[in-house]
Amino acid sequence: MRNGTLISQEDAARRIEDALRLRVGRGRRFSFPALSDATGIPTRTLESYVQGATPQLNALLSICSVLGPSFTSDILAACGQMAHEASPGEPEHLRVAASLGELVMQISEAVADGYVDHREAAQMRPLAARLIELLEPLAYDPAARGRP
Repeated sequence: MRNGTLISQEDAARRIEDALRLRVGRGRRFSFPALSDATGIPTRTLESYVQGATPQLNALLSICSVLGPSFTSDILAACGQMAHEASPGEPEHLRVAASLGELVMQISEAVADGYVDHREAAQMRPLAARLIELLEPLAYDPAARGRP
């Protein structure tokens, strides 16, 4: 885990506001009534988000779901991240294989002298963390929900 800068409430609200303004309104891809129909959020509430009000998390996720990864990426840019289309049932097997191969290569190079020093371990950590993120969807079993 890395330490990042705290993103202010004002900055987060401005990013949501700007991202909505680009996509929703008169002459845009979506109208407020159409977005309201798609999300179930009242039109006036959606309009208030362009005036500086901040949506609750469930509303924001609903809007992200409808407006897609481009909208979501505009908001996530504040923390140096981006969104992409994903299907929960389809893990990214090729990325897993590529990351796994890279980690195996780093480990092989590190143990060539019979010892993994602190610098080598530090170099492997980010890749190992990324691999864990990629492996989680592979390990997820929706049938196991609610089971011990």
